Amino acid sequence: MMDSATYFVAKHFKISIPEVLSMTPEEFEQSFVWASAQSQIESEEMQKATGEMKGGTRIGSTDAGQPFPFE
Repeated sequence: MMDSATYFVAKHFKISIPEVLSMTPEEFEQSFVWASAQSQIESEEMQKATGEMKGGTRIGSTDAGQPFPFE
């Protein structure tokens, strides 16, 4: 579990794993909290954007409830 947290912090801050391992426990904890918070915000924004796209207007030519022309 620590390896995945270390990788997560390194990836988020674009630093090397040895740099993460050289952090004090307090620095690592704070970095992990910031990275987690940013990840959560991005996830919420993505869900909101996806939800808005799914709730868009219908396009008449793709409406499956209507018969095709000339039927």
